[in-house]
Amino acid sequence: MVIVPVGSLVLQVERERSERRFKERLLAEITEQVLRVIARCIEAMLEFEVTELIGREWYERRRDQKRGWIEAYCGKCGSHDRRRFSRNGHYARRLSTHWGRVEIKVPQIECLCGGMVRMPFQTLRRGQRIWDDLEGEIREEYGWGKSLRWLKACVDAKLGGSVGLCTLNRRMHELAKLVPDWQEEELKHVPPVVRVDGLWVTLMFDTEEKKTDKIGRQRVVKKAKKVPLLVAQGVWPETGHQEVVAWVIGEAENEESWEALLTQMFERGICPERGLRLLVADGAAGLSPARRTVYWDVPFQRCIFHKLRNIWRAIVLPEGLEGKAAKAYKRRFIRSAARIWQAATEKEARRLQRKFCKKWSERQPKAIDTLQRDFDDTLTFYAVQEAAALRGESWPAHCLRTTSHLEREFRAWRRRLRGAVLFHSSRGLTAVVHQ
Repeated sequence: MVIVPVGSLVLQVERERSERRFKERLLAEITEQVLRVIARCIEAMLEFEVTELIGREWYERRRDQKRGWIEAYCGKCGSHDRRRFSRNGHYARRLSTHWGRVEIKVPQIECLCGGMVRMPFQTLRRGQRIWDDLEGEIREEYGWGKSLRWLKACVDAKLGGSVGLCTLNRRMHELAKLVPDWQEEELKHVPPVVRVDGLWVTLMFDTEEKKTDKIGRQRVVKKAKKVPLLVAQGVWPETGHQEVVAWVIGEAENEESWEALLTQMFERGICPERGLRLLVADGAAGLSPARRTVYWDVPFQRCIFHKLRNIWRAIVLPEGLEGKAAKAYKRRFIRSAARIWQAATEKEARRLQRKFCKKWSERQPKAIDTLQRDFDDTLTFYAVQEAAALRGESWPAHCLRTTSHLEREFRAWRRRLRGAVLFHSSRGLTAVVHQ
């Protein structure tokens, strides 16, 4: 047994404490220097904007300058003539940044009439208290599904003060205001193929009931409800590029919600006249009538992935088969069925389908019925491929026959939405999706 003197342990603990205090002091000094540099840089940019706007450096006489109309104006007389304006000191403002709070001096401009000139600074927005770097960080974290209270705790620790929940919430809702413009903007390049599918999220809705909280305030009672987030993903098969081109928050996967999504797509210019060639989706009940209303003249491809998943669920296991053996049995059956859509031509695919149905119709009637249901819609991609080949274009089958790539996109969305658990308003959900 090794005996360590008590004095050595005490010295070691004191040494570690000293090193920790030194690192803390060093970090505090570095942070202080960074904050000082940030403040000086912002002030320099503000001074540069003033010089560019009024057209004079410090101590240059205004009488040597020509009259000129500028965007800034006097709050008293309303003049836009820069010759009437001159610098008039500074006022202090605190600004919250990623590194902490900084004190900056904002330049002031005075008019000949004695009124203060209102400056449209680009470096610093009017009333801005949170700098762009910290605001971008807050929005990014919120986009990953972090709650407002979690964000508040992080920002408070960083600034050494308190930021209100309403301040953070207001910035998130500003993101939601950008969505209508994006949804109404016409696409310059229309995707030839569009995949559509839905992702379910939990959203709180106001009820007509009210309750009194602990301090006597009247609060509206909210109720949680699962709603679908319907998404359209555009695909350019020749390049493999894909991006979200439309999305809506629906009430359910009914005809009205699907029609809202398809109408948004149509209003953004996604139509056959501008190059739309194929619509890919699963067998959602409400989608079929909505599609016949908006895109009745666009070929429809039934997602093969969803078809195979439905067949998997319809398989009836033989007696005594369970566990790994049952999964292996289902896996072999599905792999055999998937070869139908791996055929080189539509004619060959139909031949393989007849052969498969004949082989399994007696042993797996339910699975065969599922396979035969809307089977023709699962073969649409063959005709679309042939039409593309006649135009001299090569469209891979994996871009045309399933919504699997959109499902992969949903996996990333679920990771972001899982942290929030639920959303208290549609504006909050809109901000996360748009982010």
